[in-house]
Amino acid sequence: MSKEENIYQKDLINMILGGLIALKSEQQVGSVSYSPGSETLFLGKWLKRAKKQRLYPKSVSENIDNFLMLYTKKGRNADLISSFHQIYNEYQTIKINSEDFENNPKQRFDTAMDVLREKNWFISVPITHDDTVDGPYQSDKDKELFVMKKDWDEVFDDQNELIKPLNVSVVSAHQEAIDSLYLHGFILAKDTSIKNIKGGYHHYKIFPDNKYHGTAAIPSKYKN
Repeated sequence: MSKEENIYQKDLINMILGGLIALKSEQQVGSVSYSPGSETLFLGKWLKRAKKQRLYPKSVSENIDNFLMLYTKKGRNADLISSFHQIYNEYQTIKINSEDFENNPKQRFDTAMDVLREKNWFISVPITHDDTVDGPYQSDKDKELFVMKKDWDEVFDDQNELIKPLNVSVVSAHQEAIDSLYLHGFILAKDTSIKNIKGGYHHYKIFPDNKYHGTAAIPSKYKN
């Protein structure tokens, strides 16, 4: 089984894609507007019909029930459209294969940082800051990517292979950082364990071989 099928089973992706295609068809004829509320209402009704008519295998029955539970509770505010897009876009994102890149992870990471520097990013890797003593690091830059020294030490082995998760923090225009790292073979997983001290901070983890946990940050090429 491929890596993406390990994370998102084929039946679930078929169900998600079926809902999005049905929605697009109705929007093209003007039956459904392009507002998130209207799109969610359509998907809620579509899920009810899919369940009643047993359009999809039992393997996705729990997914359908969970979506319907949320829809029943919140109605048009359930934002089903965002959930559908996140699942499908993440499925597209994880098709990347780090083995298809010639250079080792350390070289690719360094190149991604060089690309960001050319776009006027401040790259602070590693940064010597003890947050246990000085508190959370507070950037004064418009665009900065930083890695704490404690998170950088021994993250790459002697062959420049990534051997443990690397914590990366981004200030401000995080999409540029997501895209640059993705183009060089890295998926950024959102790190929700770190509490932001102020807005504009985004925290991620890069896992060895992109075998991440949690939710992937979607590169621009797969965003709707």
